[in-house]
Amino acid sequence: MGLLSDPEYRSVKWVRVLKRIHGPLCFVLYVGALAWFMLLGNKEFNNETYFSENALLPGLVTTEFNGEHAAKQFFDELTNEIQYKLEDVEQMPVAWLVAKMSQLHLEVYTHNFTLDYPLGKGQVYHGTNVYGILRAPRTASLEAIVLTAPHRAPGTHQKDTSAGIALMLAFAQFARSQKYWAKDIIFLVTEHEQLGMQAWLEAYHGIQRDSETFYTSLGGFWSPGMPSLDLGALGMGFEHKKCLNPGKLKGRSGSIQAAINLEIHTPKIKYIEVKVEGLNGQLPNLDLGNLVHKLCVKSGIHHSYKNSYSWIRNRNTVDEWTNGVYTLLGQVVTQIAGVPNGNHGLFHRFGIEAVTLEGRDASDPAGTPPKVNALTSANFYRLGVALESILRSLNNLLERFHQSYFFYMMAATNRFVSIGQYMPSLCLLCVAMLIRALSLWVTTQQDNEEEKPPKPKRKSSGADLPEDKPEVPGDKPEVLGDNKTEEIQSEESTLRHRKVAESGETECKESKLKEKLRKEKSKKSGGKRRKEKEESSMSIVNIGANYLLVHLLGYAVMNSPILISQIGAAYGYASELSVYYGLIAISILLTLISPYLPRLLRTGRITHEELSLVNILLLVELATVCLSVGMHNYPLGLAMAVLYTPVALVIGVVTKGGGKKNAIALFLKRIFCLLVHPLSAVTLSMVLYSTTLFPEEPWLGAAGRGRDAAIQAVMFSVADSLIYGNWLFNVASATILPIWIIFWQIVCNKVDAPA
Repeated sequence: MGLLSDPEYRSVKWVRVLKRIHGPLCFVLYVGALAWFMLLGNKEFNNETYFSENALLPGLVTTEFNGEHAAKQFFDELTNEIQYKLEDVEQMPVAWLVAKMSQLHLEVYTHNFTLDYPLGKGQVYHGTNVYGILRAPRTASLEAIVLTAPHRAPGTHQKDTSAGIALMLAFAQFARSQKYWAKDIIFLVTEHEQLGMQAWLEAYHGIQRDSETFYTSLGGFWSPGMPSLDLGALGMGFEHKKCLNPGKLKGRSGSIQAAINLEIHTPKIKYIEVKVEGLNGQLPNLDLGNLVHKLCVKSGIHHSYKNSYSWIRNRNTVDEWTNGVYTLLGQVVTQIAGVPNGNHGLFHRFGIEAVTLEGRDASDPAGTPPKVNALTSANFYRLGVALESILRSLNNLLERFHQSYFFYMMAATNRFVSIGQYMPSLCLLCVAMLIRALSLWVTTQQDNEEEKPPKPKRKSSGADLPEDKPEVPGDKPEVLGDNKTEEIQSEESTLRHRKVAESGETECKESKLKEKLRKEKSKKSGGKRRKEKEESSMSIVNIGANYLLVHLLGYAVMNSPILISQIGAAYGYASELSVYYGLIAISILLTLISPYLPRLLRTGRITHEELSLVNILLLVELATVCLSVGMHNYPLGLAMAVLYTPVALVIGVVTKGGGKKNAIALFLKRIFCLLVHPLSAVTLSMVLYSTTLFPEEPWLGAAGRGRDAAIQAVMFSVADSLIYGNWLFNVASATILPIWIIFWQIVCNKVDAPA
């Protein structure tokens, strides 16, 4: 800062260079960030997986699973039980599950929970979970492992999971007779997918409806009944409260060390898809994923991650690199949404490492299978062997997973990218924004610096010249000559003395006049500096007030869906339509009024320097937000930086005048700014995605399908924010939307060019 505040800073060479090359440099950094990410798919830029936790001892035990026949029997009985109750397919066969777990001599309990849906008319949903505890014979129930499977009714659009429940019960029957368990095993069947799992986890950890919790729709710590958040007292028709009532558990075990979620659809599968992404992009410890992949290989089961096939030896370097890039992009897309792709994703926030094992067929619509000529089917026996190996390795744990990576990306089932390798791509984007801010700062400082008057040159006079110096007797030797020469020399000497005297008087008068002018100029410049100082401090107040107002508007938008949905429900509209079109109406209103917000609390006009300072602060804020989000959820931070860095580099302070060419450029900038509005970006991305998925469909049909997908995406993000604590909607409305509003203010306000 000392260098930047130096009044002679413009003489520094790097400042002049920065002002000249900052545009191309930022472009190079942007392209370099994208290239860096693409290079991560190459095996030269990623690492081969390895185990950091030696206590796991993977694959060093002799498997003894023999419950294949029992699994088939459980599967047939469960299928018949569900078919027998076709008239009420939405209910889970609680009685059958309780009976079977009781026959296996487990401690069986049921868990009831309630959801007061926070949107629309506020429907109430009820659910029941069933779980049984196998007590470890060698310990006092201090630690536990969870084996869970969701129940999906046949009437839902999702695939049946009866085979996974049958395998879990068969493994419980096998594990009941073993004496080497050092941790309790909890066998859990949940209803309503992630809702039942969230309720069970909250009840297990003692988080009740009327207790403080670490997640809210407001994105921070909140306790019920807080006056500042009780909008019901204001007569607005609703009250912010926790919508999920987890109930209470009648039985529990010790601290949960790890969890495995089963989503097996049929008794015979082609391969297992390992899912690791959790809520808000959280990932389990890398050792757990490595354990599952290694033991799948040992058990003879084909395994995959994001439909990758790198576990098969491939000598084609280009295909291997392409597959790695697609695998990374698949993980990025999943983590951006922040929605868990399985029940395992809700364990991570409680410090529990968990993964989901999904069984798939070769023709599974969830994704293209690994590219091999033939996939050998895996039956209940192989699945049971793999499950036994995984749980026995987890049983060997002496402490929680902590030695391996928690922040990583998978380029294949056997290769990963650490945080030190993928963060430079995000840092390059943030550096581009900071360089742009620094260039604006030094430019603004130079424009504001008062030019110093040039130092007056002293007029040369005869007295300054050595030849004009009066002669002093004795200085020169006498020269003999006639009388005429002596008279001439005497006259020249007299003239020279007279000239010196006149020049002295002139210099004295000039110096007095200059001194007088200097004092008057100093007095005027002092008053001008005081006036500029007053205007500058007033501008800072205006900037701060505008920043505060804009972010308060974003905070209000973050909490608006509850009110919008209730207003729509009063007129008979569905919640998803009310929320989506309500947010569109709010966005249009903010787009129209936001350019006038900087003028509300001011009396004078907006200056170029003030708007430049707003632009600088905005660039710093955007870079900070992207980097902060990326430290926890790298794909989300990267997506934000990739989308808004071009906006930050293109949009700048608009000056009046400039002609037709500048008017066209300004129009294009405004169109570009409207396209990257958070709601516009979501809608356009869904439309493009639908066009890619259904290329045979007409453009209008694909656009309508994309609009419907955008409506569902917005609705899910809002509901997940209220129920589970998903950050996506909160980040988009409370941080990205205010940043966009200030960009829109900058591009819509014209100011006078600096003098």
